[in-house]
Amino acid sequence: MAVLSGLAGPAMAAPADIASTLVGLAWLGLGLALGLAAAFVACWWVLRARVAPRSGWGPFALTALVALPVLAWLGPRAPVPSLLLVLALVAWGLWLVNRLSRRVRALLDERDHAKAEAKRAQLNSERDALTGIYNRGALRQRLERLAEETWQDGRPLSLLYFDIDLFKLINDSLGHAVGDECLKAVAAVVGSELRGGDVLGRLGGEEFAVVLPGAKRIHAIAVAERIRQAVQNQCRVVGEEVVELTVSLGAAEFLGPQESMDALMDRADRAMYQAKDSGRNMVVADPGTPGPRG
Repeated sequence: MAVLSGLAGPAMAAPADIASTLVGLAWLGLGLALGLAAAFVACWWVLRARVAPRSGWGPFALTALVALPVLAWLGPRAPVPSLLLVLALVAWGLWLVNRLSRRVRALLDERDHAKAEAKRAQLNSERDALTGIYNRGALRQRLERLAEETWQDGRPLSLLYFDIDLFKLINDSLGHAVGDECLKAVAAVVGSELRGGDVLGRLGGEEFAVVLPGAKRIHAIAVAERIRQAVQNQCRVVGEEVVELTVSLGAAEFLGPQESMDALMDRADRAMYQAKDSGRNMVVADPGTPGPRG
């Protein structure tokens, strides 16, 4: 106050054009302050539940409104103190803007973190804990979606079922730790043999499935044979154990909307068991193929 009082005297004696300029600058600053106050009110309305309780927007807005008649009276009489008062008000508002921006950034970070956590939780709920591939429920959901999409696009879809031959013997003779490593090894080898749009999942135990969008029965047989050979060639040794893994595979082509997913999965499952019953380490395809579209 002492400084402002000291400046008031020289300001009164200032030339008229300088005083007019100072008053104009003061009004310009007050307009900025009132604009900030209006923005703060809008922010309070939108973010009042989370941000307003920590803010000083109300006092600022009230001060900016009170400054309007004060400047109208004080400006012509003391332009320098008026300008300094308005500059202090603008500085206050800019400080509040900085605090608001930090708070909004914090809210955005919280939102992004929550989204990342939700996505991570969803992925974890869809993944088999041991192998990292899709679990039975997630595979079923993707099978249903892909069956609908491929049929609408006029493309075929096939399903492979396979499991590891004599897996119980591996568990019983070498232990479950080795069995787990075998499951992970097979999942990795099969995954490397698939295209980008194919879906690999573990149904449970040593049983797996692959959804092949765009694949007819004959193509599914070729993919299954490639998988069979890859497992036989690349899974002879797992860790330090000689296991010589093989898989038996069953293939079935989707017959169209008239066929339920349960029926399709059952045909692939029966074909797989036929491969096992026929000597293991082979591919058997269900004979069903879709008829011409009406």
